[in-house]
Amino acid sequence: MRLVTFRTGAGGPRFGVLDGETVVEPGPVLQGEQRLRSGRTAVQRAPEVATEMVAFFASGDNGLAHARLALDVARAWSGRGDTLTGEDGAPVVHAIGDVRLLAPVPRPRRIRDYLTYTQHATGAGLAVPEAFAAMPICYKCNVETIIGPDEELLWPSYTDQLDFELEIGFFTSGGGRDLTQREAQRRIAGITIFNDVSARDIQAFEMSLNVGPSKGKDFCTAMGPCVLTMDEVDEWSIAMSARVDGEVWASGTSRERQFSFADVLAWASLDEEVHPGEFLAVGTVGGGCGLELDRWIQPGDVVELEVSGVGVLRNVVGSKRVRREGAGVAGFHGAPPFHVDHG
Repeated sequence: MRLVTFRTGAGGPRFGVLDGETVVEPGPVLQGEQRLRSGRTAVQRAPEVATEMVAFFASGDNGLAHARLALDVARAWSGRGDTLTGEDGAPVVHAIGDVRLLAPVPRPRRIRDYLTYTQHATGAGLAVPEAFAAMPICYKCNVETIIGPDEELLWPSYTDQLDFELEIGFFTSGGGRDLTQREAQRRIAGITIFNDVSARDIQAFEMSLNVGPSKGKDFCTAMGPCVLTMDEVDEWSIAMSARVDGEVWASGTSRERQFSFADVLAWASLDEEVHPGEFLAVGTVGGGCGLELDRWIQPGDVVELEVSGVGVLRNVVGSKRVRREGAGVAGFHGAPPFHVDHG
């Protein structure tokens, strides 16, 4: 199943299931069908289905079963040429062209991005320490800067080298501490595409202090367009590609990783509580960024990341922001005094 968060018109975020060219709202569909069958406004017997993505993750197998039932109901009504509506008379099944897809979880509780692909580590010119093979290592992302499909990638005033990163990651469906591998596997809700947008020159400059990244990463991260539930995922054979203005720049699979999804989540939970709706990315696929390719995106470019089963995350690169006079620190004037060169 492909789960989405979306808007219609000026309304707030809503939860749905992407079914071909339609978006189905599971809870309202089941309630609407029950109301019409019972002839009563008050619905007593329709299953309770979450109307928000993280709550749906937490509902586990129950939520998935009800969502599948809602899809069956919506398809049956559509097959008869009928329209199913909610209590307010508004449609509860929408044409994809009538909605705006958002990031699946617009503000995740926490985001961690792990380095698990050896080819990316070596291709980006990093020395690969012993710790890389011993445990999954991550940095924590800025949850306040998440954008979704078709939103503009922000180009900060302090960088001349903006970069995309071709990644996948997973959302947690449950929480816990000190999870075993088996327990961790059962707490994975599904995967989505993760574009860990990076300012390479400032990232290298600030990390010369062996801290960070911060300004090199914390300004814009794209996610979406949907969450593909784990019952439809083989985590070791996910095809991935990146296109810029229609030209394929990178392609690969999820196979060549150091750690499984369960490895990553189990390690994250060691002596630390994890919660439903957290997001853990598993890193950039080998060759999946401009730094490794020595090719650099420019303002106006269309970046499309595609992952089998999930779809395409499309974003346009914005223009470089103009630094406001007096903003920042007096000793830093614009981009760092060097570029990052491949190799």
